[in-house]
Amino acid sequence: MTIPRFSMIFFLVALGLMQGSSLVSGAEDPAESRKQELQRIQRQMEEKKLELKRAGRRERSVLAELEKLEQSMQQGTLELADNRARLREAEDALREMEKSSGEMSRELDALRRSYGQRVRALYKMGRSSYAVAILTSESFYTALKRLKYLGVIADRDRVVISQYGMALDRLSALQAETAGRKEEITRRKLAVEAQKAGLISRRREKAGILNSVRSEKSVYEQTLRELEESSASLWAMINKEEAEGRTARKQPKERDAPAVGTVRFPWPVAGQVLTRFGMQRHPQFKTMIFRRGIEIGARAGDTVRAINDGQVAFADWYKGYGKLLIVEHATGLYSLYGNLEQIALAKGDRVSKGQAVGLVGDTGSLKGPKLYFEIRYKGEAQDPLAWLTKQ
Repeated sequence: MTIPRFSMIFFLVALGLMQGSSLVSGAEDPAESRKQELQRIQRQMEEKKLELKRAGRRERSVLAELEKLEQSMQQGTLELADNRARLREAEDALREMEKSSGEMSRELDALRRSYGQRVRALYKMGRSSYAVAILTSESFYTALKRLKYLGVIADRDRVVISQYGMALDRLSALQAETAGRKEEITRRKLAVEAQKAGLISRRREKAGILNSVRSEKSVYEQTLRELEESSASLWAMINKEEAEGRTARKQPKERDAPAVGTVRFPWPVAGQVLTRFGMQRHPQFKTMIFRRGIEIGARAGDTVRAINDGQVAFADWYKGYGKLLIVEHATGLYSLYGNLEQIALAKGDRVSKGQAVGLVGDTGSLKGPKLYFEIRYKGEAQDPLAWLTKQ
């Protein structure tokens, strides 16, 4: 069946008019549609940003943040102490300089007076005073004698002038050094104030993190997971080193660990047990957790002592433990000392029973200054109270 030519032409014209009509009607829409599309994309971008921010909060490592802050605080504390010591030295040196400057000024005044008196005497004697003194001599001997005395006086004048000039130079150099010392003191004071402000800021940041751990269940549970992972990786590392003998230190003499209860070790630090070993329920969040060690309440700076002879297996920062020391006492028997402010030994050092190994601190601690203490046998956590003397 063929379509009449006229009908075909009419159909094409009608189709063109319809398309033209749609283009005309849409001519007013592109700018508006682009605007709406842009707004939609911006909304999606904002939503993605919020999602990433929320994910970042969830994925951030509380323990890593604490460790970074604490290391920064310890470094800042050392720098602050160093600048304070240098400031005291500069101030002591300045006081000595000012004292020397005063003495030199008095010496200079005395020379100035002596020189002034000599100048006035010469002025009174007149220009020809030396010649007159010699020419009016009663005899040749007297003339020679006067000439000798005049030479002595001239030498003395030269000495006075030379001393005066040198005193002026010394005083000028001392004043320049004093000015430089004062500038140094000003710089040190500014550095001390800046470091103090930085430490205060980092302490506040740490307090904020600790507050979130105490008040937000999700953050607290995340911290517990991180502590579990950190503990597992730490002892995996210790066991691997022990098994493969990849450390440079000498291995402790092969001997079996004593059975539980057959020996009692002295306490690493005197204090009350804040947290006991074993399964416990959090009083606020009702979360059940297993504690592999005990927390002993002590003051910051208290001395921590080794519970028995042994050799240091680890001595450094470790996430979740702060500054950490681990001592191997017998085959597979270890004691662990965490949250230290200072570590007194290095890996491989021999340790004697009762020897000071560090100081109590709050590095890695969620509760302030204390000692975290563990005893492990072949990687398994033991109740420290079963190994320590009864209090």
